[in-house]
Amino acid sequence: MKIAFITAEFDPLHNGHVRLINEVKKNLCPNALVVILNGDISQRGSLALSDKYTRAKHALQAGADIVIELPQIFGVSCAERFADGAVKLAAAVKNCEKVLCFGSECGDEQSIANAAALSSEEPEEVSLAIHDLLDMGCSFPIARAQALSDFARKKGLKIPDLTSPNDVLAIEYMRAAKKSGDFSFFVLARKSDYKADSLNAALPSSRAIRNALREGKTDALSSAVPSFVLPDLLTLQRDDAFSSLLLYKLANMSAEGLKRVADVTEGIENRILRLSKEAATADDLVRSVATKRYSEARVRRILANALLGVNKTFFESEIDADPYYKVLGVRKDRTDLLSLFGKSGKVITGEEEAKASGNRSAEICALSHAIYCISRSLPLSNGGMLLF
Repeated sequence: MKIAFITAEFDPLHNGHVRLINEVKKNLCPNALVVILNGDISQRGSLALSDKYTRAKHALQAGADIVIELPQIFGVSCAERFADGAVKLAAAVKNCEKVLCFGSECGDEQSIANAAALSSEEPEEVSLAIHDLLDMGCSFPIARAQALSDFARKKGLKIPDLTSPNDVLAIEYMRAAKKSGDFSFFVLARKSDYKADSLNAALPSSRAIRNALREGKTDALSSAVPSFVLPDLLTLQRDDAFSSLLLYKLANMSAEGLKRVADVTEGIENRILRLSKEAATADDLVRSVATKRYSEARVRRILANALLGVNKTFFESEIDADPYYKVLGVRKDRTDLLSLFGKSGKVITGEEEAKASGNRSAEICALSHAIYCISRSLPLSNGGMLLF
């Protein structure tokens, strides 16, 4: 049995995502296509446009057989841990051929493999260069990218652009997968600019679509996203109390409490709490806290983890914990996949089951969904496995 895995946010699902799904099905002819979907809070640390069940529905409509939730603690994390969390779910599925499928700016599997090997077996020269760049005020991702790129250039080793976000994720997927040793890969070159702010209808980026929605420029969306996605985008609930929830949480935290939150280092907790007293919104706070060392995305993730109650000790313990499978949706003719995942870990469906599971990670996923619903003025009952 061949299973293809795609990890995604689909925030929102657009033509490029549909192209990846179609190419996977055409080239691999898998027995099952599994989407591992990030939850209601994105890797950027902000609310996704649509809730996870709406995006799971879009994934099923686009051709997925089953949609599994990426535990939120990994979904609000750096690229390395984001990939670790997704690959852990896939790796636990036994007695089948597993293929990790992803888009990449370079689209070259060998270049990605070179970078993955170099990152996993970091030469001392690279480690020293990273340390020097950190001392100069660079953030860790920037320091690492520059040090690895310089080393690869000296050695004549071809690697991707380590500032390209999908290449970075591709490298981390491959690094994580190599630890288990039983994956193959399907790499599709992205034809769109992930960082583009303006909307190219034929080859859109999720970022450009989000910007167009924010600015009310919706005319081009009909040709940028599938027809089944468009109505949900045009009827999005725009109320957003997420910022207020974040600031309220910080108002009730001590420096010692914030220090224990995942990804907090070097005394940044004091800067966050001090500046939170002057911020009218979470966006204001993020902009004022961010430095060369701490990107805005990292600050947002820290705030989200504080709200979710994700501390360092728990986060690290979950990396090696037994997997569970929170099923967001499955095709009616592929409910056999529920038993397949049931042989690999506990299967959880719906938010009430997650809250009653006794599994702290699943409980955090349910909390994240409740936060999404409260922030967007939606009923809390909105959350149960989809049969499509």
